[in-house]
Amino acid sequence: MQSIKNTPNSQFGVQTGKVSSFIEWLKRHPYMWFIAPGFILYSMFVIYPIVSAAIMSLYYSNGFGDSKFVGFQNYIELFTTKELYSQFLNAFKNNVFLFVLNIVLVLPAQLYLAYLIHTKIRGYRFFQTMIFAPQFITSTVVIFMGTLIFDQNIGIFNHVLTLVGLENWVQNWLGIPGKEMYVVFLISTWSGIGFSMIYFIGAMKMLPEEIFEAAFLDGAGYWGRFFHIVIPLLRTSIINVVIISYIFSMTVFDYNYMLGGVSGGTDHSMDVMTLFFYRVAFGSNGAMGGTVSANSIGMGTTIACVMFVVILIVALVQLKLLSGKEEN
Repeated sequence: MQSIKNTPNSQFGVQTGKVSSFIEWLKRHPYMWFIAPGFILYSMFVIYPIVSAAIMSLYYSNGFGDSKFVGFQNYIELFTTKELYSQFLNAFKNNVFLFVLNIVLVLPAQLYLAYLIHTKIRGYRFFQTMIFAPQFITSTVVIFMGTLIFDQNIGIFNHVLTLVGLENWVQNWLGIPGKEMYVVFLISTWSGIGFSMIYFIGAMKMLPEEIFEAAFLDGAGYWGRFFHIVIPLLRTSIINVVIISYIFSMTVFDYNYMLGGVSGGTDHSMDVMTLFFYRVAFGSNGAMGGTVSANSIGMGTTIACVMFVVILIVALVQLKLLSGKEEN
C-alpha cells in the first residue's frame, strides 16, 4: 500500500492540528491577547533596533554600498585609536560629571521641595505649579532662554554683574574652557527639577498619615520627620530617581548640541556620549580628519552599543537593589 505520511492532505491535517492546538492554548491563556499588542510594538521599536545595532557594530560600513564583516574590530579600534578613545573618554567623563551633580545637588533639592509642598506651606500650590512649569517648555526654548541669560554680549547675567559693580566677573560663560558643563547643568536643572519633585510628592502622599501623627506625638520635629520618616520610607523611590537621573545624564543630547554645536564646544568641553555618537555616525568626525569616515555607521553603532551596555549594567544594579529591599 502507498504510504500517506507525506501526502498533501496529511500535511494539511498536521498544519490544521497545530493551528487548533495554538487556538486551544490561547483559550487557556486569554491574557496573551492583552500582552501581544504591546509585545509586538516593543519588539518592533525597541528589541529589533537594539539587535540590528549590535549586528551592525560588527561590520565596517558607512550606511551605503557593501558592508564588510570585521567582528569585534570596531570595538578594538574604539578603545585603541588615540583620538577616538580620548574623545570617548572625555564625553563619558562629562556624562558622569553631569550625573554626579544631579545626584549631589539636584536630587536633595527635589526631595526637600517635595517635602515643603507635602507639608502644605503657604502658597504651596503656586510654588508647585511654578517649579513644574518648565516641563511644558520645549528644550529649544529653554536653551534659547539660557543663552539670553549667559551670553557674553546680550546676556542678562553679565548685565546684572555690571550693575552691582562686579565688572571683573563679566565673561563669556558659554565659552570658558572646562566650565561649559556647569552652564548645561544649570539650564537642564531649571528645566527638569520639577519632574522628580512631582514624583516624590506622589510618593509622600501614599505614606500613611498615622506615621507622621505618631512621630509628632513622640516629639519628632520638622527635620526629624524628614530625615527619620520620609527619607527611609522613600528609599525605593529615591533609587528609581537615581536611575532616571543616570539615564538622563548618559543620554542628554539637545542641550550640549545646541549650546556647543556638533563638536561639543571648545576643545570638546561640552561633549557627551550621544553627541560623540552623532558626530561619528552622521556628522564631521574630527578623529577621521574632519570628514565623514568610511566606517561612520559601523563605528557609530559600536559607540551606541557601548552606551547601551553601560546603561544596562546600572539598570541591573537597580533591579538588584530593589529586589533586596522587597525581600527585607
